[in-house]
Amino acid sequence: MASQGSSSKFVVVAALAIGGGLLWWLLGRADPEATTEPIADGAGARPDDARRRGLELALRPGAAAELRLARRASITGTIRDDGGEPIAGARVCALVRSWVLPSVDTQNARCSESEADGHYRIDDLFPVRHEVVASAPTFIAGAYKQDEGGRRSGTVSLQPGMEARDIDITLRGGGVELRGVVKDLSGGAVEGAQVSTEHAVGFSGAEGVFSLWVAPGERWVNAHAEGYAGANDGGVVPGHEYQLYLTPEAALVGKVVRAEDGAPVEGVTVTSRSGMGWSWNSQSAITDAAGRFRLGGLEPGAYKAEATGDEVYGLADEQVILGLGETSDPLTVRVHPAFSVRGSVLTKSGESCEDGWLELDDHADARSNNGAIEPDGAVQVRGLLPGEYQVSVRCPGKVPAERYDRVTVVDRSLEGLRWEVGDGHALRGRVVDSRGEPVPAINVRAEAKLAAGQGRAQATSAWSGRTDADGRFELRGLLAGNYDVRASSWSPGRAVPLEPLKVTLPEGRDLDGLKIELPATGELRGRLVDTEGRPIPRASVSLRNGLDWRGCSVTDDGAFSAQDLRPGTYRAVATVDGNSLRSPGTSDDDVQGERIEIVEGEVANLELVVENATGVIRGVVRDEDGGPVADAFVESSREPERAGAASGAAARSNRWGSFSGDPILTDADGRFTIPRIAGKHTLLAHRKGGGEAILEHVAAGDDVVLTIAATGRLSGTVTLAGGGAPEEFSLAAVDEATGLSRRDSFFRSGGAWSLAEIPAGTYKIQVNSGPGSAETEATMVAGRDTEGITIELAPKVTVRGLIVDAEGAPLEGMYVAISGMGRGYAGDDDDKQNVTDSSGRFEVKKASTGSVFISVSSRVSDDYEWTRVPVMIAADAPVAELAPIQVLRRRVERGKVAGDLGYTLKDPDPGADPMERTFVVAFIRPGGPAAKAGLQVGDEIVTVDGVDVRGGRNYLYSGLTRVKVDTTIALGLARGAIVQVTAEERP
Repeated sequence: MASQGSSSKFVVVAALAIGGGLLWWLLGRADPEATTEPIADGAGARPDDARRRGLELALRPGAAAELRLARRASITGTIRDDGGEPIAGARVCALVRSWVLPSVDTQNARCSESEADGHYRIDDLFPVRHEVVASAPTFIAGAYKQDEGGRRSGTVSLQPGMEARDIDITLRGGGVELRGVVKDLSGGAVEGAQVSTEHAVGFSGAEGVFSLWVAPGERWVNAHAEGYAGANDGGVVPGHEYQLYLTPEAALVGKVVRAEDGAPVEGVTVTSRSGMGWSWNSQSAITDAAGRFRLGGLEPGAYKAEATGDEVYGLADEQVILGLGETSDPLTVRVHPAFSVRGSVLTKSGESCEDGWLELDDHADARSNNGAIEPDGAVQVRGLLPGEYQVSVRCPGKVPAERYDRVTVVDRSLEGLRWEVGDGHALRGRVVDSRGEPVPAINVRAEAKLAAGQGRAQATSAWSGRTDADGRFELRGLLAGNYDVRASSWSPGRAVPLEPLKVTLPEGRDLDGLKIELPATGELRGRLVDTEGRPIPRASVSLRNGLDWRGCSVTDDGAFSAQDLRPGTYRAVATVDGNSLRSPGTSDDDVQGERIEIVEGEVANLELVVENATGVIRGVVRDEDGGPVADAFVESSREPERAGAASGAAARSNRWGSFSGDPILTDADGRFTIPRIAGKHTLLAHRKGGGEAILEHVAAGDDVVLTIAATGRLSGTVTLAGGGAPEEFSLAAVDEATGLSRRDSFFRSGGAWSLAEIPAGTYKIQVNSGPGSAETEATMVAGRDTEGITIELAPKVTVRGLIVDAEGAPLEGMYVAISGMGRGYAGDDDDKQNVTDSSGRFEVKKASTGSVFISVSSRVSDDYEWTRVPVMIAADAPVAELAPIQVLRRRVERGKVAGDLGYTLKDPDPGADPMERTFVVAFIRPGGPAAKAGLQVGDEIVTVDGVDVRGGRNYLYSGLTRVKVDTTIALGLARGAIVQVTAEERP
C-alpha cells in the first residue's frame, strides 16, 4: 500500500547497509516441540522436520508473542587465535537478526566471556536467527562464519530449547584499542550503554568510558542505552577519542483497536514512521492483550504509528510531534481488515531458498509489501489490501524466474503458493596483490553485459561476501552470458583495478580460476593544521586522482594517512562535515587543497594548512513571546562565498542531523555557544518537529537572538477526479527556500489530511496515490493555520515515447522511468515495456502527470549518457505521447575522467522550473581554458557545438560539455558570440 511501500523498502535497504556485508539479516524460527536435549546445528545446515515445524509457528498469527514465550536457546563454541590456541577472556555476543521480534528484544546483545580453554556459552537466547561476534584485547574482532571458500554464511538459526554447538570463531592478531566515552546531552556520563562497531560489542563503565578492540582504520561506532535514543561517531583508530552523546528518548504510546467496533487487537506489530525524511531510528513493538504499545528510543521529531498484522492494517490519523524526552499522549490506531499471502520459495528440485525476500507490488494502487524468506523457504507477506500484485523474488545465489504469475488478493488470505528459483551458475576466483599474494576483505561483484537485441532479456548480477584469508570469492546465481567483474574495497580502503575483468560464463557450467590482480600501490602520511599549527577537530581529508577517490579521517592530533593508493597525482582537500576547508587567504572560487604525487612502493608526506577557525558565535533562542527556549538545538552551516551560489544554500544544507559529534543545546536561559567558527554562517535553531528559527550572515564574535516563531496547522482534503476520495495517499510539503520538508501517509481518512506545527513559509504540496497525483502551493503565516486546501488528483496516465540518438536513430534497450518529487515513481514492470524495443519505443504505465523527470539509461551499452529529462505530462488523455527524447553518446568513456573547462555556472534558484534552467557563467578561473577563450562572467550559454540547450533541451548540456582533455567545444552565447574552449587537465 502507498503508506507501506516506502517504509518496507527502506527497512530492507537499512538492513543491508547496517549489515556491513551480510546480505539480508533474516529471522530464524522456533520449534514448539523441540527436545530439551542439546541439539547440534550449524548455521548452514539443511532444515529438518523440527525446523519446519518451528517455522510454521513463526508464520502463525501472534508469532512474536509465541517466540517471546518459547523456551530459550543457547549457543556454545570456542574462541581461538589464528594459530589454533584458545583465547581466554574474549567477549562473545549474540545479536538478534529477526524481523518478527520487537525492537526491545533485538537491540541488546547477549554476551559472555570465554573460559581458560577458550570455550564460551551464551544462554537465554530467543529462538530466532543470530549473528555471533567476538573480541579480545590485542586481537581484531571477528564473527562466526561457516566457511565454504569464497562463499560464507554468518548466522545461526535457533529453535526453542536448542543448543547450537561448535559455533567457533578465530580471531586474528593485530587489533588496536578503540576508546571513547558515552555522555548525555548535559555532558554527564552514561553507564551501561551498549557500544558497537564491526564485530565488536562493549559496554560503558561508571564514567561512561568504553573500550573495543578492532582492526586499525576508519570505524563508525554506535551506542544506545535504556531511556535514550541512539548516537554515533566516526573516526580513525588509533588516534580518535570517540564521543557519543545520547539524547533522552522520546516515545509514542497508544493502543490498536479494530475500526469496526473499537475492540483491542493483540499481537499486532506497530512501527514508528518518521515524517522528516528517511530515519534510521525506526522502532517496533508488539501490542499486548489490551492492544497497548510503546515505541521508545526515538529522537525528537514527527512520527506516525503504523500497525500491521496477519489480517489487519492501519495508520494513525495524524503524526505526533515529539520534543526532547517527550512521551506522547495515548493515541489510537484503528486497523481494518487485510490479508496475508503465504508460500514457499524453492528450486525445481524442492531445495529451499534459505534467505532473501519476496516483494509484492500493486502498481495500480502504489502499494508495496514484502516478507523475509525463512531457512526452509517459507515466506509470509502481511497486511495486504485487495489488489493484483506483481511478484519479485530475491534469493542470494539463486536465479529468480524472469516473470512470476501475479498474485490477486480479493477477499481472503492466500496459502500454499510456490515460487521457483533456479540454481544458475557461479564464477569463482581469487583476489591477489601485485606480488601474487592473496588479499582478504575485498568485495567482488559481477554485472551482466547484455548484447544488442537483448534489451528486454533477463539480466543477473551477484555480489560476493568479502574475500577470505586466501583471497577467494564466489559469485553465484548467474545466467550464462557476458559479465563485468569488478573489485571494491571500502574498509580498509584499497586501490582496485579501474577496468573490469571481462568474463563469459558458458551455458551449463560454472567458471573457476578467475584472478583479479590489484595494482601496485604507494602510501601517504600527512598532517592537517591551521596557521597556528593547531589540529582541526572532526576533520577528514579527501584524496582524488581522476575517478580514484579515498577519504581518510584525521586523528585528534591532526595526523592522517592512506595506504594502498594507486600511483599518480592526487589533490588532497580537507573537509569538516562535508564542507571544504579553505587555504589561508583564499575564497570558495579558488582551487582548494594541495597536489601530491604517490609513487609505487614509497611513502609520500604532506602537510595541509588551512585557515584558522577559532572564532565563537554566542546567542540566545527565544519563543514568539520573548521567553527563553531551553530545549532548542542549534546548528550552523558556513555560507558559501563562491560566485553564483543560490541564496539560502546554507539553510537548506543545515537540516536535521543525527546528534553525532558535539550537539549544541540551549541552556535554561536559552543561551548557546558555537565554537570553531570562520567566515559567515547560517544558524538554524529548532525544537525538532516543533518550530524553528533561521538567521543568516552570522560572523565570529556576534551575539545573536534567534526567535522561534509560532507554528500552524496545514490541512485540507484530497479528492478524486469525478468525486470521492482515495483510500490511501502520501503527501509531502516542501519549503524549497529553506529546505524544510514534512511527509506523511494517510489511510482511509476520507481524503482528509493534516500536518501540525508547520513553520511560516511557502510550501509545495505534492500528493501521490494509486489513482492519481497532484501538486499545489500554500503559504503559512507564523502562528496561523492554513486550512481547507482541496487537492484534486489528476488521473495517472500511460506514457509512450521514442528514444533516439543524436542523429535521430532509434535506440533499443534503453530503460525508462518516470518520477516526480513526492509524486511517485513509475517504470518497473514485469513485461519490461518500459525498456525500448528495436524501434526505440517504450511504454510506462501509471505515470504521474504534471512536471516530472524521465530517466533514461542503457541496458545494453556503456556508450550512452545517463539522461534525466524534465517533462510536462498533460492529464487531458489516458495516454500521453511524448516528443522523441534524444540520448547522447558519451564523449568520455565510462570510467574515464572529463577535462576541465575552467568556469562554473550560477546555481538555479530554489524551486525554479527545471524546464527553464539556464546556464549563466558565474566564475571564470584566471588562466584557465574559459579565460583563454574569452568567455565572460554573466554570459549565458545557449548552444554547445551547435546543439540548442535551452528550455526542454537543457538536459543535453551536461553530456555535451563532458569531454576529454584537449577536446575543443564551441559555446554559443546569448550575446551572439561563439567561443572555442579547449578542455585541460583538472587542476
